[in-house]
Amino acid sequence: MQATRTIEILLNDNNLSYELRAIAQKVFDNQRITPAEGVLLFEQGELGYLGALANFIREKRHGHHTYFNRNFHIEPTNVCIYTCKFCSYSRLIKQRSDGWEYTMEDMLDIIKKYDGQPVTEVHIVGGVLPQYDLQFYTELFRKIKEYRPELHIKALTPVEYHYIFKKAKVSYEEGMRLIKESGVDSLPGGGAEIFHPEIREQIAADKCTGEQWLRIHEIWHELGMRSNATMLYGQLNAMNIALTTWSSCANCRIKRAVFKLLSP
Repeated sequence: MQATRTIEILLNDNNLSYELRAIAQKVFDNQRITPAEGVLLFEQGELGYLGALANFIREKRHGHHTYFNRNFHIEPTNVCIYTCKFCSYSRLIKQRSDGWEYTMEDMLDIIKKYDGQPVTEVHIVGGVLPQYDLQFYTELFRKIKEYRPELHIKALTPVEYHYIFKKAKVSYEEGMRLIKESGVDSLPGGGAEIFHPEIREQIAADKCTGEQWLRIHEIWHELGMRSNATMLYGQLNAMNIALTTWSSCANCRIKRAVFKLLSP
Protein backbone atom coordinates (compact mmCIF):
# COMPACT_ATOMS: atom_id res chain seq x y z
CA MET A 1 0.00 0.00 0.00
CA GLN A 2 1.51 3.32 -1.11
CA ALA A 3 0.15 5.09 1.98
CA THR A 4 2.13 2.73 4.22
CA ARG A 5 5.31 3.59 2.36
CA THR A 6 4.57 7.29 2.82
CA ILE A 7 4.17 6.89 6.58
CA GLU A 8 7.42 4.96 6.75
CA ILE A 9 9.15 7.87 5.02
CA LEU A 10 7.72 10.27 7.62
CA LEU A 11 8.87 8.07 10.48
CA ASN A 12 12.42 8.26 9.18
CA ASP A 13 12.40 11.93 8.21
CA ASN A 14 14.90 13.70 10.47
CA ASN A 15 13.62 17.05 9.22
CA LEU A 16 10.43 16.40 11.17
CA SER A 17 10.40 17.14 14.87
CA TYR A 18 10.44 14.23 17.29
CA GLU A 19 6.88 15.12 18.33
CA LEU A 20 5.51 14.97 14.78
CA ARG A 21 7.27 11.69 14.11
CA ALA A 22 5.81 10.33 17.37
CA ILE A 23 2.30 11.27 16.18
CA ALA A 24 2.96 9.55 12.85
CA GLN A 25 4.03 6.44 14.76
CA LYS A 26 0.78 6.52 16.74
CA VAL A 27 -1.23 6.74 13.54
CA PHE A 28 0.77 3.88 12.05
CA ASP A 29 0.15 1.79 15.19
CA ASN A 30 -3.59 2.62 15.20
CA GLN A 31 -3.37 4.53 18.49
CA ARG A 32 -5.49 7.53 19.35
CA ILE A 33 -3.67 10.86 19.65
CA THR A 34 -4.20 13.16 22.66
CA PRO A 35 -5.84 16.61 22.59
CA ALA A 36 -2.41 18.15 23.19
CA GLU A 37 -1.11 16.34 20.12
CA GLY A 38 -4.11 17.64 18.20
CA VAL A 39 -3.10 21.20 19.09
CA LEU A 40 0.45 20.41 17.96
CA LEU A 41 -0.86 19.15 14.60
CA PHE A 42 -2.85 22.36 14.15
CA GLU A 43 0.10 24.59 15.03
CA GLN A 44 2.98 22.71 13.37
CA GLY A 45 1.67 20.07 10.98
CA GLU A 46 2.11 21.03 7.33
CA LEU A 47 -0.65 20.19 4.90
CA GLY A 48 1.32 17.46 3.12
CA TYR A 49 2.15 15.78 6.42
CA LEU A 50 -1.47 15.90 7.61
CA GLY A 51 -2.68 14.61 4.25
CA ALA A 52 -0.29 11.67 4.44
CA LEU A 53 -1.60 10.69 7.88
CA ALA A 54 -5.23 11.05 6.78
CA ASN A 55 -4.71 9.11 3.56
CA PHE A 56 -2.99 6.28 5.44
CA ILE A 57 -6.08 5.89 7.64
CA ARG A 58 -8.41 6.19 4.63
CA GLU A 59 -6.61 3.52 2.61
CA LYS A 60 -6.33 1.25 5.63
CA ARG A 61 -10.11 1.37 6.05
CA HIS A 62 -11.33 1.62 2.48
CA GLY A 63 -8.49 0.66 0.16
CA HIS A 64 -8.60 2.68 -3.04
CA HIS A 65 -12.35 3.28 -2.86
CA THR A 66 -13.69 6.82 -2.50
CA TYR A 67 -17.38 7.47 -1.90
CA PHE A 68 -19.65 10.34 -2.90
CA ASN A 69 -23.32 11.07 -2.66
CA ARG A 70 -25.44 13.30 -4.86
CA ASN A 71 -27.45 15.47 -2.56
CA PHE A 72 -29.53 18.61 -2.56
CA HIS A 73 -30.62 20.90 0.26
CA ILE A 74 -33.97 22.05 1.52
CA GLU A 75 -33.86 24.92 4.00
CA PRO A 76 -37.41 25.27 5.37
CA THR A 77 -36.77 28.79 6.68
CA ASN A 78 -34.03 31.25 7.47
CA VAL A 79 -36.15 32.90 10.16
CA CYS A 80 -35.10 31.77 13.62
CA ILE A 81 -35.94 32.34 17.27
CA TYR A 82 -32.26 31.94 18.21
CA THR A 83 -29.65 34.70 18.06
CA CYS A 84 -26.33 32.93 17.42
CA LYS A 85 -23.70 35.64 17.02
CA PHE A 86 -21.81 33.93 14.20
CA CYS A 87 -24.82 33.35 11.93
CA SER A 88 -25.15 35.70 8.95
CA TYR A 89 -27.75 33.41 7.38
CA SER A 90 -30.73 33.77 9.70
CA ARG A 91 -33.30 36.50 10.20
CA LEU A 92 -34.94 37.23 13.54
CA ILE A 93 -38.70 37.21 14.04
CA LYS A 94 -38.75 41.01 13.80
CA GLN A 95 -36.99 40.70 10.42
CA ARG A 96 -39.45 38.10 9.17
CA SER A 97 -40.26 40.01 6.00
CA ASP A 98 -36.63 39.62 4.89
CA GLY A 99 -36.71 35.83 5.11
CA TRP A 100 -38.63 32.84 3.79
CA GLU A 101 -40.85 30.22 5.39
CA TYR A 102 -41.63 27.26 3.14
CA THR A 103 -44.85 25.34 3.47
CA MET A 104 -44.89 21.56 3.34
CA GLU A 105 -46.14 21.78 -0.24
CA ASP A 106 -43.24 24.09 -1.12
CA MET A 107 -40.76 21.53 0.18
CA LEU A 108 -42.43 18.62 -1.57
CA ASP A 109 -42.31 20.62 -4.80
CA ILE A 110 -38.52 20.93 -4.33
CA ILE A 111 -38.34 17.14 -3.99
CA LYS A 112 -40.30 16.74 -7.23
CA LYS A 113 -37.93 19.04 -9.11
CA TYR A 114 -35.38 16.23 -8.90
CA ASP A 115 -37.59 13.64 -10.58
CA GLY A 116 -35.53 11.63 -13.03
CA GLN A 117 -32.23 12.91 -11.65
CA PRO A 118 -29.76 10.51 -9.94
CA VAL A 119 -29.78 12.22 -6.55
CA THR A 120 -29.22 10.02 -3.51
CA GLU A 121 -29.82 12.31 -0.52
CA VAL A 122 -31.83 15.30 0.64
CA HIS A 123 -30.30 17.42 3.41
CA ILE A 124 -32.94 19.30 5.41
CA VAL A 125 -31.92 21.92 7.97
CA GLY A 126 -32.86 25.51 8.67
CA GLY A 127 -34.07 27.99 11.25
CA VAL A 128 -36.21 27.21 14.29
CA LEU A 129 -39.82 28.44 14.33
CA PRO A 130 -42.91 27.26 16.24
CA GLN A 131 -44.90 26.15 13.18
CA TYR A 132 -42.17 23.64 12.25
CA ASP A 133 -43.11 21.28 15.04
CA LEU A 134 -42.91 17.53 15.58
CA GLN A 135 -46.14 16.80 13.74
CA PHE A 136 -45.09 18.96 10.78
CA TYR A 137 -41.72 17.31 10.33
CA THR A 138 -42.81 13.71 10.85
CA GLU A 139 -45.54 14.24 8.25
CA LEU A 140 -43.05 15.85 5.86
CA PHE A 141 -40.57 13.00 6.21
CA ARG A 142 -43.26 10.38 5.66
CA LYS A 143 -44.48 12.13 2.52
CA ILE A 144 -40.95 12.33 1.13
CA LYS A 145 -40.43 8.60 1.71
CA GLU A 146 -43.80 7.78 0.18
CA TYR A 147 -42.93 9.79 -2.92
CA ARG A 148 -39.31 8.65 -3.29
CA PRO A 149 -38.55 5.71 -0.96
CA GLU A 150 -34.90 5.27 -1.99
CA LEU A 151 -33.97 8.89 -1.20
CA HIS A 152 -31.79 9.14 1.91
CA ILE A 153 -33.17 11.76 4.32
CA LYS A 154 -30.54 13.56 6.40
CA ALA A 155 -32.52 15.98 8.46
CA LEU A 156 -32.45 18.44 11.35
CA THR A 157 -29.87 19.04 14.05
CA PRO A 158 -30.23 18.62 17.83
CA VAL A 159 -30.86 22.37 18.01
CA GLU A 160 -34.13 21.82 16.12
CA TYR A 161 -34.93 18.51 17.82
CA HIS A 162 -34.37 19.94 21.31
CA TYR A 163 -36.86 22.71 20.55
CA ILE A 164 -39.54 20.63 18.87
CA PHE A 165 -39.40 17.86 21.48
CA LYS A 166 -39.70 20.40 24.29
CA LYS A 167 -42.63 22.04 22.52
CA ALA A 168 -44.30 18.63 21.98
CA LYS A 169 -43.59 17.65 25.62
CA VAL A 170 -41.88 14.40 24.66
CA SER A 171 -38.55 13.03 25.84
CA TYR A 172 -35.52 12.88 23.61
CA GLU A 173 -35.92 9.10 23.51
CA GLU A 174 -39.54 9.21 22.40
CA GLY A 175 -38.91 12.04 19.97
CA MET A 176 -36.01 10.35 18.22
CA ARG A 177 -38.00 7.12 17.95
CA LEU A 178 -40.78 9.03 16.18
CA ILE A 179 -38.26 10.71 13.88
CA LYS A 180 -36.76 7.36 12.92
CA GLU A 181 -40.20 5.87 12.28
CA SER A 182 -41.11 8.82 10.04
CA GLY A 183 -38.27 7.98 7.63
CA VAL A 184 -35.18 9.95 8.63
CA ASP A 185 -32.01 8.01 7.77
CA SER A 186 -29.27 10.11 9.38
CA LEU A 187 -28.60 13.38 11.19
CA PRO A 188 -26.39 16.22 9.91
CA GLY A 189 -23.61 17.58 12.10
CA GLY A 190 -24.84 21.14 12.58
CA GLY A 191 -25.42 22.81 15.92
CA ALA A 192 -22.38 21.27 17.60
CA GLU A 193 -20.37 24.49 17.13
CA ILE A 194 -18.17 24.50 20.26
CA PHE A 195 -19.06 22.46 23.36
CA HIS A 196 -16.88 24.43 25.79
CA PRO A 197 -19.57 26.02 28.06
CA GLU A 198 -18.02 29.48 28.34
CA ILE A 199 -17.47 29.85 24.60
CA ARG A 200 -20.88 28.39 23.75
CA GLU A 201 -22.49 30.86 26.16
CA GLN A 202 -20.91 33.73 24.26
CA ILE A 203 -21.71 32.64 20.70
CA ALA A 204 -24.96 30.62 21.05
CA ALA A 205 -26.31 31.06 24.55
CA ASP A 206 -29.98 30.34 23.89
CA LYS A 207 -29.83 27.02 22.07
CA CYS A 208 -29.19 23.50 23.32
CA THR A 209 -26.06 22.83 25.35
CA GLY A 210 -23.17 20.67 24.22
CA GLU A 211 -24.34 17.93 26.57
CA GLN A 212 -27.86 18.02 25.11
CA TRP A 213 -26.47 17.94 21.56
CA LEU A 214 -24.40 14.86 22.34
CA ARG A 215 -27.26 13.15 24.15
CA ILE A 216 -29.59 13.46 21.17
CA HIS A 217 -26.93 11.95 18.90
CA GLU A 218 -26.25 9.17 21.41
CA ILE A 219 -29.94 8.26 21.50
CA TRP A 220 -29.99 8.23 17.70
CA HIS A 221 -26.99 5.91 17.72
CA GLU A 222 -28.69 3.65 20.25
CA LEU A 223 -31.51 3.28 17.74
CA GLY A 224 -28.97 1.84 15.32
CA MET A 225 -28.71 4.99 13.21
CA ARG A 226 -25.79 7.17 12.13
CA SER A 227 -24.98 10.86 12.18
CA ASN A 228 -22.36 13.54 11.57
CA ALA A 229 -20.67 16.13 13.79
CA THR A 230 -19.47 19.52 12.58
CA MET A 231 -17.18 21.70 14.70
CA LEU A 232 -17.08 25.48 14.35
CA TYR A 233 -13.77 27.04 15.30
CA GLY A 234 -12.04 30.39 14.82
CA GLN A 235 -14.65 32.47 16.65
CA LEU A 236 -13.47 33.28 20.18
CA ASN A 237 -11.71 30.06 20.95
CA ALA A 238 -8.14 28.85 20.95
CA MET A 239 -7.53 25.50 19.28
CA ASN A 240 -7.09 23.72 22.61
CA ILE A 241 -10.65 24.79 23.53
CA ALA A 242 -12.01 23.84 20.12
CA LEU A 243 -10.55 20.38 20.56
CA THR A 244 -12.81 19.78 23.57
CA THR A 245 -15.61 19.52 20.99
CA TRP A 246 -13.61 17.18 18.79
CA SER A 247 -12.64 15.04 21.79
CA SER A 248 -16.24 14.81 23.04
CA CYS A 249 -17.44 13.63 19.63
CA ALA A 250 -14.55 11.19 19.36
CA ASN A 251 -15.41 9.73 22.77
CA CYS A 252 -18.99 9.28 21.65
CA ARG A 253 -17.78 7.69 18.42
CA ILE A 254 -15.57 5.26 20.33
CA LYS A 255 -18.54 4.11 22.40
CA ARG A 256 -20.71 3.21 19.42
CA ALA A 257 -18.61 3.97 16.31
CA VAL A 258 -21.55 5.48 14.42
CA PHE A 259 -20.53 9.05 13.65
CA LYS A 260 -20.07 8.91 9.89
CA LEU A 261 -18.14 12.16 9.79
CA LEU A 262 -16.36 14.49 12.22
CA SER A 263 -15.87 17.70 10.28
CA PRO A 264 -14.16 20.97 11.31
